[in-house]
Amino acid sequence: MTVVAMMVAAPLAVAWGVGHARVETYLGPNVVQLASTYDPEVKIDLGPLGNAYLPSPVAPLGLDLIVGGVSAGSGVGSFLSQQNLAAYTSVFADPDEAVTGIADELVADVFVESLKAEAVLLLGFGLWVVRRRLLAPALVPHVTVRRAVVIYAAVVVVVLGSIVAPPSRERAARLPVAVAAGTSFDGLTVDSPVLSDLLDRGIKGVALLTDRQQRAVDRYVTAASDNLRAQIGRLPEPAEDETMYLGFSDLHCNQAMTELIEQAAVLTKPAQVLSSGDDTVNGTAAERGCLTREARIAQGVPFLVSTGNHDSDVTEAQMKGAGMVVLDGNVVDSAGLFVLGDDDPERQVPFSVERVAERPETEPQLGQRLIKTARADHTDVILVHQPTASVEIMTTPNPPARLVLWGHYHSESGPAVVPHEDGSWTVGMQQGTAGGVKQPTFSSFSTPFSPPLIRADIYFYFRDDATGLITGVQPVHFLPDATVVVAARVATGDLDALPASTREQLDPTSPSPAPESPR
Repeated sequence: MTVVAMMVAAPLAVAWGVGHARVETYLGPNVVQLASTYDPEVKIDLGPLGNAYLPSPVAPLGLDLIVGGVSAGSGVGSFLSQQNLAAYTSVFADPDEAVTGIADELVADVFVESLKAEAVLLLGFGLWVVRRRLLAPALVPHVTVRRAVVIYAAVVVVVLGSIVAPPSRERAARLPVAVAAGTSFDGLTVDSPVLSDLLDRGIKGVALLTDRQQRAVDRYVTAASDNLRAQIGRLPEPAEDETMYLGFSDLHCNQAMTELIEQAAVLTKPAQVLSSGDDTVNGTAAERGCLTREARIAQGVPFLVSTGNHDSDVTEAQMKGAGMVVLDGNVVDSAGLFVLGDDDPERQVPFSVERVAERPETEPQLGQRLIKTARADHTDVILVHQPTASVEIMTTPNPPARLVLWGHYHSESGPAVVPHEDGSWTVGMQQGTAGGVKQPTFSSFSTPFSPPLIRADIYFYFRDDATGLITGVQPVHFLPDATVVVAARVATGDLDALPASTREQLDPTSPSPAPESPR
């Protein structure tokens, strides 16, 4: 009976959920409120400027967007600042993924609202079933099954009919935005001459900037790709008794470098990919596209990440949806590599220089917690984002992992080798920015759709299969002039100098030393 009631209530609950879903997110640097509707168009409320309208791609369902101002406390300048214009350009250049990312949030809220409605309907059904026990017999009219079915069918027809054929209403005069024809915003209309003129000029400007940036990205990728392939014989390659991993940090959605890192992965075939965070710029739903592209770097091998202060819970959900493994403070057995990490305790407010604490934990405390976890559970690699967390790990006696990776500073430092009492070692590396991202100034700023403005760095780590020790690190650098520098491999430990007892402990299959002959 309960299952039947749930199935009967589901259409009405979903109809309620679709009509009452609400989310607040970011579109470019602007805070937007979104609500799903049963009007077959997308209405964009731009306040005093007027409203813009687009045909809904999922009619008869529609969407209402109320566009607020630029994120408060952003510190990135005015509405027309270079940084904000770059954010609008990113959305314009990749609208499908931006809209899909936002739509995912709205669908999640539709699900929540539908569950609420389902619960209310089931409660009503339960009360109806036990009504004879709650009320006097004279107050409970008899309802046949046939009559109940007819009433239910009538309600469903009325509800669904009002959705498919919403009541007509008088619409304000619409003015087409001619420049949008042939673009992703084809069919755009507005109800204000001022807004029509503003959008006409704005779309032209953003389209021009987008085209200019995309051409610069294409030129950089072509030149750097040719340079990379010309050095194919020098690219990192593991020995027969080694496994090689690709690591990087602070990619910040850079389109050019995402494509080039994928090419490097295709050529070198690393066993796994490790990211120490800040994969996005602001951690908004609209950045879904950059994570979809980034996931392709792995080429089917495991991709593990400890998210940084520029990422968010939305980012983590999108990463998981793209097939990445998001570390959460527990050791993960990734194809025989035991990896530990966790997200950053602080998050960047989108389009802002401000940070907020996500949980009552400092960076040093995060490092201390991971040390405790790693000592209790075998760990090969620890991934964190912030250097202050890595300091705790790298300065503890006999660090409980063979490799520790972090980033955040957009500059390379290391590899650092910490010897253990038993003769083994831990390798630590502060990874530079894989996106070649430069901190913004008045005249220079990095965007996802610009070539790297400073050196972009990726790293290959070599692990001895027998002992699990990291024996080498080899960086590959992409310079702003599209030159690719394949650096020499840096040795991080000498296996021949490893004490026999330690080697036997690390590699149970190694032969024991022959006993000495009696004298």
